[in-house]
Order: sequence, then C-alpha cells, then structure tokens
Amino acid sequence: MRRWLAVLAATAGLSLGGCGAAASTSNVATLTLWARSDESAFITAVVNAFNRSHPQTHVQLTIIPVNNFVQKFGIAVAGNSGPDLASIDVVYVPQFAAVGVLSDITARAHALPYFNQFDHSHIRNGTYRGRLYALPFSGDASVLFYNPELFRAVGLNPAKPPKTWAQLVQDARRVTSSGHGRTGYYFAGDCGGCAAFTFLPLIWASHGDIFAGPETAQRPTLTSPAVVAALGFYRSLWTQHLVATAAQTDSGTNQFTPFESGKVAMFTTGGFGVQTLHQDAPKVPLAAVPIPGENGGSATFAGGDEIAISRSSHHQQAAWQFIQWVTSAPVQERYFGDVGVIPIRRDVAFHRYAPKNPIYRLLARELYSGRAVYTVQENALINDPTGPWVTMIDDAVFAGHPHAAVTQAQSSMQSILSRG
Repeated sequence: MRRWLAVLAATAGLSLGGCGAAASTSNVATLTLWARSDESAFITAVVNAFNRSHPQTHVQLTIIPVNNFVQKFGIAVAGNSGPDLASIDVVYVPQFAAVGVLSDITARAHALPYFNQFDHSHIRNGTYRGRLYALPFSGDASVLFYNPELFRAVGLNPAKPPKTWAQLVQDARRVTSSGHGRTGYYFAGDCGGCAAFTFLPLIWASHGDIFAGPETAQRPTLTSPAVVAALGFYRSLWTQHLVATAAQTDSGTNQFTPFESGKVAMFTTGGFGVQTLHQDAPKVPLAAVPIPGENGGSATFAGGDEIAISRSSHHQQAAWQFIQWVTSAPVQERYFGDVGVIPIRRDVAFHRYAPKNPIYRLLARELYSGRAVYTVQENALINDPTGPWVTMIDDAVFAGHPHAAVTQAQSSMQSILSRG
C-alpha cells in the first residue's frame, strides 16, 4: 500500500513544497482543512462558524475538485506535507488508513459521550485493523427518486412505486411507451463512483456482494448470481430503450439533467440530490423510496464524508478540538441538517432532520441501516474510469457480454488486491 502513495507522487510530477502542515501565528493555531468540492454547498459556513467561536484556532479551508482529491491528498501526505484535517469520501478512508498517513483517534473517539450516536457504516469505514482513524462528518444515502406527476400522467399510481426489478421495468416501460420523449429510468453508465452508490445497492438488496473475506484477505465475488442478475437488470432496461442513450457515456456530470427535464420517471441518487433538484428544477415534483432488490427487500449505500487528522499534523489537539465541535449536536443540526445534509448523529438525524419532510425521513432511515463498500484499493477497483468495475458494467450492460465481463473483472480485481 505504501507503494500506492509512491506511485501517486511519481506519476503526478508535482512539487510537494509549500503544502506543509499548518504553523502557528503568534498565539493563534492555524489549521488547514481540505475538503472535496462536493461539500462546497455547506463546508464554508461550517468553517466560518468555527473560526468565529474559537478565537485561538483558525481553520483555513481549501476545496479540492472531487476528481482530484485522492491524488492531491495522497501526494501531499506521502511527503508529510498534507493538511492538518481532511474531509475524505467514506470509501477512501480505509485506503489512507492502511498506508499509515492518518492519526489513530481510537481512544479519544470512544471517550466521546455521543460515540454510539454515529452511524455504523461510517465507523466501519473509519476502522482499519481494529483501530479508528476517522469519524463521520457528513451523511448521505442512495435512494430511488421518482416523479409522481409523471407516474400519474401515464396511469401509474404514485402511491405504489416499484418494489421489485420486474415492477420497475414494467413502470419504466409504461412511461416510455407513452411517447412525448419520456423515458422510464436513467443512470450514469460511465461513472464508477456513481455505480457504486446507485448500482451496488441492487446487488446488496438481492443478498449479494462484490467482495468477501476479511480486510487483509479480501477477494472479489463478481461472478456470483446476484451480480450477474443485477447487470442483466440494467441490460434489460438498456435493450428495451427504457434509458436514454446518453447514459452510456455519462461520466456523472449530466446525471441530473434528464430527470430535471421532467421527462424521466425514475433515477437513483443520494440526499444531496434533493437540494440540487429543488434548486435546478423546482417545478419537477419529487418523491423517493428505497432501492429495491430483485424480488423485494431494499438496500442503500451509506455515503458522505469522514473527518480525519493527518498523522504529520503538528496540531493534533487543536485538530481534535475541531472534530469534537463539528460532530456536536448543535453544529450537526444547524450547519448540516438545516441545509439538507443528513446529520451523522442518530439523535440529531431522527429528532431534528427527519421530521422536516418524508424524503428526509427516508434518507435518515436509509443512512442508519445502510452500508458502504469497504476496500483498501477502492480507487483502482471502483473509481478508475478504465478499471475493472467500470469496464465490467460497460461490457455487460451496453455490449451485452455479462458472463465474459464478470469473469474478466473478477480476474482483474483479484490481481489488484493481490498486489496489496
């Protein structure tokens, strides 16, 4: 795994100078915090509020484009010049914990009187070999969004959304066959992270998975019946023209556009989509239900970010003070829940956030019953646009070679995992 950091630094060809951990100016400790751009809507207000209330500590925020975060953070911490604090996508925390660049916060975290209020999935992904390296920061959960007005327009009952794949296909066919440029479903077919967030729950809900075994001896399970069936489900949507052709090349940048047009009945995204859709398409009605399994049941990807302290930080105690503050109930309510971000504390999520509307209630419930993919090689296995996960979906769904696709992806993932 340390070889992974070395490769990042070597291939980027970037100087690590000038990115060093924060220093103190007079009596004020200045901390650097890096966050990915997906958090732009709320992170600045969080940092400003902390700085106003903590005159002896100043947090300096840097927002990194989401597609560059892993490489930039990896390069910086490889040279001991990373930020003091980092808000990291939950799926990447095991990867950085495994290479030893995050501070062990196990004892301090477990001493928090509200530790048991955190969602299990974030705690699981913040843990590596029994030690805790990050705490939950912001929550998200993937659900199936649908347009109740469009359902009603084609004779479907919006109070009875699909609960199985067969029902989803049937409803999508009804919408598409009604004409007027309508389609029943949409997904971003060339986006590994999107597919993990929205496609993987289909597998989980059908009692399958893509990995098995402990974290130190993980193996892929892509040839399992549940994975093959889920790929077949997407293939059926594609071959029946129930999904717009733009899906095949959508890398995630346009995943909201079709639904925002009011002509797509269903698509899967997370809680962050509520604010996006209300802002960009306020006239498009919105409802949501859990992501269904093949024959019923449901599952969700519990996403969002975790907050971690870089091991190289010279301000460990001040950084921990920020983590304590940002995970406190008043902060999670005001600067997260009140702006539509799922709070990562159960007491806040269910008592302050969920009562606001039915979609928030669903998102809270799904986050606290959900799960996230756990692997120390997430970037190479899942998010790499030329990696085995994206290639498998393309070959199975769009090219129509599901068995060859899962066999090749299984072999490729095993090879990546075996390299450590």
